[in-house]
Amino acid sequence: MKWKAGQKVVCDRLGQQATNCYVRKVDLYESVIIYCPSTNTVVCGQRQNLERLGWRTEP
Repeated sequence: MKWKAGQKVVCDRLGQQATNCYVRKVDLYESVIIYCPSTNTVVCGQRQNLERLGWRTEP
């Protein structure tokens, strides 16, 4: 599934959780920038790699 700018995402990985995050940008090659304002964190990577690391869209 493709991710879109503005879409909410969360990360559940090995007991660590990132919530209230959203996609800032997605380019043609599915390179994604995620921003989590509650922790002032930016995460970048290919969508497939981010999904392997536990990132997913919120329902």
